[in-house]
Formats: sequence, C-alpha cells, structure tokens
Amino acid sequence: MLTNKSRTVGPIALILCNVIVFAASVVAISPPKQVGWISSAKTFLNVEKHRGNTFVNIPRGGDVDADGDGRDADVIGLAQEEEKKRLVIIIDVDNTLYSEQGLLSSTGYGIETQIVKNTHLFGLLHFNLTSQQCDDLYTKYGSTIEGLRHTLPSDQVEETMARFYREVYDAIDFSCLLGTTKNEDTKHNEDKVRSGYDHGHALQQRRALAEFLKSMCKVHPVYLASNSPKAHIGRAVNGLGLGGVDFAGVLSPDMDNNASTQTDPDNHPIIYPTKSSPRQYYQHILDRHPPSSNRIILLDDSMHNIREAESVGIEGIHINHSGRTVEEGLAEALGHILPSESNDVTSGKSSYTFSDGEYLLAKNKVDIQAINPSVWEQLAQQLALRIQQNANGNRCTLRIADLGAGMLSMLELIMSGGGKEDRQKPSMLMLINTFLGQDQIRDVEYFAYESNLNLLKDGKKRLESMGFREINDNSSDDGASFTTILSDPATGNDIEITIHLRPTDYQSEQIPPKGLDLIIGCCFADLFDPGQLALSMKKFSHGESPPLVYFPITFAGTTQFSSAFPSVPSQASRNQCIPSDTTAFRLYSESLTAHGHNLDPALIVNAISDYGGSLISKGSSDWIINPSLDQYLWETMLYFFGMSGAREMAMIQLDSAGWIQQCRRNPRAIIVSNVDLLFRLQADYRVAPIDSADNVSSKTVSVQEIQFVAPYNVTTVTKRWDTTDSGHLSHQQVEIESVCSLISSGTELKVFKGSFEGSSSLDVCIKGMADKPLEYPVAYGYSLVGRVVACGSHVTDAESLIGKLVFTFSPHSSRVIVDRDAIQLVPDGVNTEDAMFMPSVETALSVVHDAHIRMGENVAVFGQGLIGLLVTSIISMQSPPSISSSGCFSSVTAFDTENDRLRVASSLGATSALAPNAVAAAGPFDVAIEVSGNPRALQSAIDHTSNNGRVIVGSWYGNADVALKLGTDFHRSHKTIMTSQVSNIPPAMAGLWSKERRFKLTWSLVKFLRPSRLITKRMTLNDAQQAYELLDARKESIICFKYD
Repeated sequence: MLTNKSRTVGPIALILCNVIVFAASVVAISPPKQVGWISSAKTFLNVEKHRGNTFVNIPRGGDVDADGDGRDADVIGLAQEEEKKRLVIIIDVDNTLYSEQGLLSSTGYGIETQIVKNTHLFGLLHFNLTSQQCDDLYTKYGSTIEGLRHTLPSDQVEETMARFYREVYDAIDFSCLLGTTKNEDTKHNEDKVRSGYDHGHALQQRRALAEFLKSMCKVHPVYLASNSPKAHIGRAVNGLGLGGVDFAGVLSPDMDNNASTQTDPDNHPIIYPTKSSPRQYYQHILDRHPPSSNRIILLDDSMHNIREAESVGIEGIHINHSGRTVEEGLAEALGHILPSESNDVTSGKSSYTFSDGEYLLAKNKVDIQAINPSVWEQLAQQLALRIQQNANGNRCTLRIADLGAGMLSMLELIMSGGGKEDRQKPSMLMLINTFLGQDQIRDVEYFAYESNLNLLKDGKKRLESMGFREINDNSSDDGASFTTILSDPATGNDIEITIHLRPTDYQSEQIPPKGLDLIIGCCFADLFDPGQLALSMKKFSHGESPPLVYFPITFAGTTQFSSAFPSVPSQASRNQCIPSDTTAFRLYSESLTAHGHNLDPALIVNAISDYGGSLISKGSSDWIINPSLDQYLWETMLYFFGMSGAREMAMIQLDSAGWIQQCRRNPRAIIVSNVDLLFRLQADYRVAPIDSADNVSSKTVSVQEIQFVAPYNVTTVTKRWDTTDSGHLSHQQVEIESVCSLISSGTELKVFKGSFEGSSSLDVCIKGMADKPLEYPVAYGYSLVGRVVACGSHVTDAESLIGKLVFTFSPHSSRVIVDRDAIQLVPDGVNTEDAMFMPSVETALSVVHDAHIRMGENVAVFGQGLIGLLVTSIISMQSPPSISSSGCFSSVTAFDTENDRLRVASSLGATSALAPNAVAAAGPFDVAIEVSGNPRALQSAIDHTSNNGRVIVGSWYGNADVALKLGTDFHRSHKTIMTSQVSNIPPAMAGLWSKERRFKLTWSLVKFLRPSRLITKRMTLNDAQQAYELLDARKESIICFKYD
C-alpha cells in the first residue's frame, strides 16, 4: 500500500520513492486574522538578481513588527496567549534539500563533494593546511571557515571569509542536479550498478517536493538556511526546480551586502555569521517569530548545527537520506508521523523508524493469516491437474517464479502452510500430492526475484534457518542458489527444493525461466498499470502450456478502522474540522491512485482477459491489523497515512495532524481490503458456432428457470420449447438467450421468505407482470441481460436485432420470450454484467430524485445493501469533495451493521461510513434516506433528522407490521416522511421527466458507476436455493446468475 502497502522489493522501492516523497503535507493551523508580514513577505524582502538567478534576501535589523499586522504589542500579546504556537520551518540546503549520495550514485559527483574539494584547496593555497587539518576544523567548529574565523587574527577574518566564499563556491558545477550521467565506461556497466537511485525518478521526486513546499508556504513561513553564500543558495534552489516556491526568506552568512557584521551579546563583532553563532545567525527569525509564541524547527543534515540551534530555542530534526529524508522530516514537523528513533533518543516520546526488513516480517505474519483458503485449495487442484497432464511418466517437477519474493514468505507457506482457525492453509506441496495420488512431486525449482538489495542478506539468512544450503549454480550471473530436502510425512517421499535468488526486477530479466507452472506476486499486482502487468506476464509464457498466475493480497482500494469515527470540530482551529475516518481513508486512496496504484482488481481481471487469460478463482484476503498484536505493522500503516494522505487532507483545509492524533488516542484495528486472484494465463479461444439453416428451421431447446414454490423454497424447473420456424413466438415477440441476471436482495428475498401480501401484483408497471398475482409457485426476477436469437414475423427491425445485447425485466431463466417493446438495447460501452444493474440504478436514482437534495444539505443513508450503496454513490457525485469532506456541508453519511458494506460505501464516496451506534454523534441530518428494510433503521432515521427535515422511505416492508415511536418531539418537529417507489414518475416531476428520460440518465449512470464491481458471488440456476440462503444469512451481498 503505499500502497496502502509498500510491500516487497520493487513494491518497497516504489512506496518509499514514489509515495513517501509525494506525501508530506500542511498541518492545519489557525490563519492570521489580518494580513501579516508572512503573507506579504515580498513587500519588504529584497529580491536580488545574481547571474540570472532570483533569491530572497532578509534585511538586517528588527524594525519590522513581530507579527507584521500593525497591532500594538499589548494586543499581540493577548492574541498569542489565546492561540497555540505557530509553526515556523527552517530548511538547510546542501545534502538536505537533495541527497548528496544520490547525486554521486547517479552522476559520479555531487555539490558537497565539490565544496569539500575546493575547501581543501583553499586551505592548502592560503594557509598551507592539509586536507585532514581542514576536516579537523570542520569537526570542531561545524565548518572549516568557522574554524578559520576562530584561529585567524581578527584583522584577517573579513577578507579571508569573503575570499573563501568566492573561491570555493563560484567554481561549483551544478549540472549534476540536471542529470548529467557518469562517464562512458560506467554507462556500459549500468546493469551492474544497482545504487537504488534513478535520476529520472529523482526529478519526479523534486517536482513533488516543489509542489509540496508551495502548498506549505501558503500556511507556514518556510525559510532556507545555509552556511553557503546566498549566490550558491540561489543556484542550488533553481537547479532543484524550487525557484517558484514562495519561501519566507533565506539565511546565509553574507545575507546583506551592506551589513556583513553582527555583534554577539558582549557587543563583539561577528563577521559573516554561520550556524555556529546561532543567536546572530538566526536573529531575524527569532525577532519575527519569538519562540515563546512560535514553534521553530530546523531540518539539517548536521547534528552540530542542530545542537547549536537548540541552544536558542529552535528544535531540530536530523536529515539523513539513508534514514530520514527531507519529506519525512517535514511530515514529522507537521505532526503527521512520529519522530525517528535517531531524532528522539532522549525525549521519552514515542518514535518510529521505517525498516524494509521489519516491515516485511510484520506484513508477512498478517499476509499468511489473510490469504484465502478456498483460493489456496483451488490453486493446489489446478497445479495437480497440470502436473498430471505434463508428467507422461517422468519425474514430477514443479517450477515457480515469485516476482516480489521479499523475505520469501510465500516459499515458506508453500513448504509448510500457515494461518490459524478458519484461515488455516496446509502446505501447498502436501496438498498437491494429496490430489495427485500416485504421481508425487519430487522436485521444486523456485525462482525468487527481489530487486531490493537490502533484503538479499536477510533472505539468505532466512533460507539457512529453513534448512537450505548454498550451492554453485550458473543460472544467474549475480544471484545465488540454495537447496534442501523436504520429506512428505504422508508418503515418506523426499522433495528436493532448489531456490534461485534473482537480485533484479522481474521485468529486467533478459531470459525468463522456461517451463514455469506458476507465477506468484504477493502484495504485488495493484502496484502496476493493469495492462502493463498483463503484458509483462506474457514474457513468462512459453510453449503450449502457459503457467497459472496467482496474485494473493491484491489491494482492493479501501481501508477502514474496525469502528469508524465521524467528523468532529478541530481542537487547533475553529475554522477547521478533523475529517471522518471514511474521508481520511478515501483521500489516502486517492493519493495512492495519483502515484500509480491500481485500486480496482476488476481492471486486472479485464486486462488479463484481454490478453487471453481467464479468472479461475477469487476470494477476499483482508488484512486485519491489531494495534496490540501487530504493533509495528499498525505503526507502519499510520506512517503511510501520514506520508501519503495528510497532504490531501490539508489541501482542503482539514486538520490532518488532528486526525493522526485522534488515531493514536483511539487505537483500533485497521482493516485493509484485499483479494486473492488466480488466473489461467491463456484460455482457449472459443468462437460460438453458427447455426445452419436446417438447425434454425427445426429445433427443440431446453429452458431452465427458477420458481419460488413456498417460503424458503426455490427450485429449478426445465421446459422444452419447439422453436421450429419461430412458431413459438407471436408476431411482436422476441426470444432472448440469457447471459446473466441479478438477484434483488430486497424484493426477491421478500418473495423467498414469503413476506408479501398475497393480493398484490408481481409489478404494476412491468408488462406481463401487472396481471399476475404474487403467489406461489411464481417465477420472479426483473434484471436479465441476454442476446436476441429470434424475432416474430412482425418485428420490423428483426434483422438488426439478432445478436444484439438487450436488457429485459424478466424472471431468472436461461431463455425468455418478451414483447419487442419490453426490451432495451444495452448502450455501447456498457459492460454486460453492468447492464443487469439497470433497474437497481434506476431505483436509486428515483430515491435521490424524491429526496430532492439541495446543495449543502447533509444526508444520511440508512442501509448499504445494493440500493443503499447506489444511492450513496449517486448523492456523492453531486457533492464536491472539497465541500463534503468538511463534514459541515453536503456530507453523505452511510450507516450499516456490516463492515464489508461500510467499506464499499466509503469507496463509493461516502463522507462517513459508520455503524448505527455512531448515528447520534454524526447527526442530525437534513435528509435521511432509509433503504435498509429494518424498522429500527427507520426509527433511527426519524429520530436523527433535523426539525423541518425530510425522511425518505425507500424500503418495501411487505406484510410486516412496523411499530414506530412518534411522540411529542416528532409531533412538534415538522419533519416530512415520504415514500419512494420507482414504478412511476412522481406527479411533481411529471412535467419535466418521463420514464424514457430517466432510463437514458440511468444508462449513463450504469456506464459511469460500473456496478458489477459490487458483485460478491456468481452462481448458476442449479444453485438457486443456496444463492437465496446466502443472501438471507447475509453471507453474501450481491449475487448474480450466469448462463452458459
């Protein structure tokens, strides 16, 4: 994730380089009540030109009002007592705003390297100092020039320092910031250079840092501060692409042309002050932002500079690009992440440092528990079948490629199994041998791809602890191979397992291993563009038997707490609020999407299908991260949230730091939605046979349909139709061969349970149902999609209709016959499975129309079944995120008892997705929509609607008696309760709207919403009884029938 997960190898690199760097953000604080000096800094900051570069210069003196708003000192003092300390950030330049090691790895030279080299030369030429002596001065005084100040006669200091800044800095070559490559010899060996630094990627990081700093500077004063001269700072800033950032000012030893001297407390002159003279160096910031009313934080790569700054009341965060990046330092300053252990060794406060190895170990524990046992068993069956087909009397070998091996957790699971209770999984090898019978696996070859070199040593230790020994192997130039013998306790047979470690990204593999049976990518598939991922899988496809592809723990796009909190007012600012957990996690997901993550597993399924593959099995594999049992992983998730989601919160004026603090004060389990996907990489390409003329003229077909025969009893019946010369059709009828149909978990469950009035019609507005009573036995259903296969003699457009995909309000049946005017052509661009949701989307749309929601009104949707989810989604489309996320206006709050439904509601745009026990804290609401079918929800909707508000009842309660408490409070409330039903256009809308117009809008919404992604299970008519029982028991949410 960051990904939600930064996962293994390539994934970890992607998260740390792509997500973390984008993620730091702006903490929410109270803005000045009047335009102050921070807002109008350029009115008194000198802008100086130097060699075409622009940089800001702070004037000397303390003649500017400390807050810059013109108020007298007494008024300012009173205001400061009432407000919390404001944040002021100071950022060092060299090796803080950029990584010197990164430049060296990418280009062969860096900025600081040149400064050190030129400093050594200056010391030698002018003072006969060796390089070591220059370095000793740096160590003792914080910089070599500061050491010269303390050792030279006072009358030589000013001239020496001026010469130093000219000779050392004017010769610096900044082209390394522009991506100049190493020499030609290095180019030829680029594949051997695995520094982990990609210059193109560094440029992307800088652009993200620039955008981040621009947003920060709108809220906080942000200064640059360096021991280098101002001209150097200006060139570095422009070289890094930060010239457009509105910094509050720049501190440098030569910050004033006319006043290069400051005085110490004893009135002794300080010429060209550096960070080693903190009171003089930081004088202007301390004057304008007194530490008594401001929190000033310095980000610097020098601990000497940090210690000096702390002596004058400035806090420090140590930037060490191998540990703490500038982006992480900024996030720490803003309260989005905990201090690193190196920055917080003495304070006693909580601290956290991200570690690849620790994260993977913690993640692997949760992975093993989460992996879906049903998909795991299906994988074993498919592998056993494959091995049997390929054995031909030979020794059975299983060949696997793990594309993000990490700490080899999948290998361990394959060898030994894992998981607890209902998520327990046996050893894959033993499970396969159980299915194989006599033909047993004797050899396993496992190709483990891992491009994160930090993990290789740990991976090797892991193999040794599992009983592997290293062997000589020529399969990879720079990898390593290990082997062990595993004994099958059931048969006593030995299985020889050979592991080939490949320290590279799988996409860089020039010659992939042949004859693979399985490709594994755990916590992997969502990190790539689906089309690119599907295409890359073809690289490993050789011969007539392409491998299976298994993607366990594929992020499905939503994150939630086990109990969600609504939006609440901010403690830091009266003008802000702490976002609801739902909104915070949605913004986090949006940040992941912006950084290249795919959060929709359906797109992966579609992409692999486009390249000839097919989905074999799919199952949920949600992470459940307990703050006590999984403490490191829980902290890591909060770290990801702080680095990836906080910026988005702050940009729409939400108290992001307050939300992070609330999470820590109220630790709850984090639930991350994942799915396990199992594919056959290449499916047989089948072309539907074309009936001959003889077959068309004379044919008898079997037709299956379901019938409800009694309460809780549904069966499948078979009929035979004589379709000879279409004689079974009347003149205006068409025959449709079904593709899929959707179960209505509301209306149809009422029919299944017998909860309906016996005198009512099937449907008063659907042709063919109005005259049929709703009584057993009955065929029912109204969401069927299929293709036209025959037309009556008077159907005028019969020729163009044949083969067309159409929708019809018909019962579940393998074939149906309906009037021509009872079908709707499925519009181009609408997916087949999406099309069967048309009635549900129309119902949700009619509810929204009846609710007549005005912009700015806060809405609650009680019940997140199919209709409730669609209502939530449609209302969310009308609510701008920047307004609704505040929780004050245009919010959409979804309520349900099921966490899975709340998770989906959050992904569909709900501002908050809450359990019913949170309704009092989240309300009251202007409009409450009840689509749960639960009288308690209806009562809650009435109780928590504001006086003069509206309650819309979309549920059909059948023949159930509903008792409501409508006492004095309700009687005096002037609340309106109205029903919503889709069959007719309400009279108030009839002048503008017709069924045809609503159908057109409905189809557009179907195309946009893609509701088929909500399907939780696909079944056949033979499983009808089980299907309705699963829905009734709420073990599944949305089921459809598929027809061959």
